[in-house]
Amino acid sequence: MGAHAERMMQGQNRGSWRSKSNFFGNRYPLDVVIEGDAGYTQQFERQQNKEAVAEFNANVKAWGKKVDDALRLSVARWIDTDKKLSKSLKQNYRHYGKTPMDGQEITSIGFGFKAEGVYVHLGVGKGYNMENGTRILTKTTNNEWKREPKPWFNPVIEQYIPELVEIVKKYCGTLLVNTTRIYINT
Repeated sequence: MGAHAERMMQGQNRGSWRSKSNFFGNRYPLDVVIEGDAGYTQQFERQQNKEAVAEFNANVKAWGKKVDDALRLSVARWIDTDKKLSKSLKQNYRHYGKTPMDGQEITSIGFGFKAEGVYVHLGVGKGYNMENGTRILTKTTNNEWKREPKPWFNPVIEQYIPELVEIVKKYCGTLLVNTTRIYINT
């Protein structure tokens, strides 16, 4: 693809994160992935035990509900006039990118919310930008800093990840919890 075509694509995608309410196709951009090194054969064997899969899925959904409740409390703690963010919080459970059917284990848990949640977490917005991990003041009317980061998301997730690891270990010790895509990058 040429440089002009790339610029055209970037222009078409500008602002798309906000318009999709933090949803990218079949996945949420902030999600935890449960991975295995064994492949489809071991997954097929695990899924033969329907009761174990159902218990695992129920435990993962209970974990997700607990995290969702904690995120809502965190929003209430950090944001004085929350009008939309806590209502926009959503959980998403997937089996390799699709909605899990009966007997299929959950392989990813996603959290979605309005784009404003990222801005609040990072302390950026109109007149305040991020460049290379550093907040910079870009407004020209007043050089006074009025926005501060309000870390309502990452600390809550960090607190609950060990519990998810235990749920996954109890279900199958060879599975791993990949958290590389769950945190809001600062």
